[in-house]
Amino acid sequence: MSRGFSLVELLIVLVVMLILSGFSLFYLAGHQRLYRPDEQSLRLVDALQEARQRSLTQRETMRVEIDVTDGLIRLIDENSPATADDDVLVRSAPLFPASEVKIDERPPDIVTNPEEPLPVPVADYRPSLHPLSLTHRVATLRFLRNGTVTTGGTDAIGTNSATAGSTIFIWSPKLDNDNESNIARAITVVGATGSVRYWEYDRSIAATNKWKDSRRSGGYGGGQTGN
Repeated sequence: MSRGFSLVELLIVLVVMLILSGFSLFYLAGHQRLYRPDEQSLRLVDALQEARQRSLTQRETMRVEIDVTDGLIRLIDENSPATADDDVLVRSAPLFPASEVKIDERPPDIVTNPEEPLPVPVADYRPSLHPLSLTHRVATLRFLRNGTVTTGGTDAIGTNSATAGSTIFIWSPKLDNDNESNIARAITVVGATGSVRYWEYDRSIAATNKWKDSRRSGGYGGGQTGN
């Protein structure tokens, strides 16, 4: 007649299972952190591309706000150009905490921007004048019906706005030095055309400018090794 497991044997099995589970969770947490700059970049790309498409098809100005105060990406339909009272929030998406993914500056250890045929300045984060984000620190891109992209202007309806693109940097700081990037990504929006491109910083490239168009990359997480 066979006997069952003893209490000691069951406890040993349970301890082994708990240890293996702990290792798995630790690996999973690190793996998820590795992919967060890509995830945040894709949220931004989705919002920017939707803004461009809506502005051209609906013939209305679509406003994208990157609000680092609230930690949100907003897509706003400005509707009537004469007032901000009828502006409609189309959708929003969260940003990761700055301790995990930084977005409001270029990584201090990277001195170049992605190369575009037309100049694309670094995104300008400033106190917002728009009712949905008033006084928050926000980078604003307004996609117009003619295909161009402008700044936020000097009031809530974009008065004195100028045609200008933006280079948005998305990067994860190193755990032991938050002034150095572990993973770096960028999005360029060309003001004259509204085109949106996604870039990866690949430290293995021999050239001085190590930004490469992500369409030529090997997928998420590529080009992340090195210092």
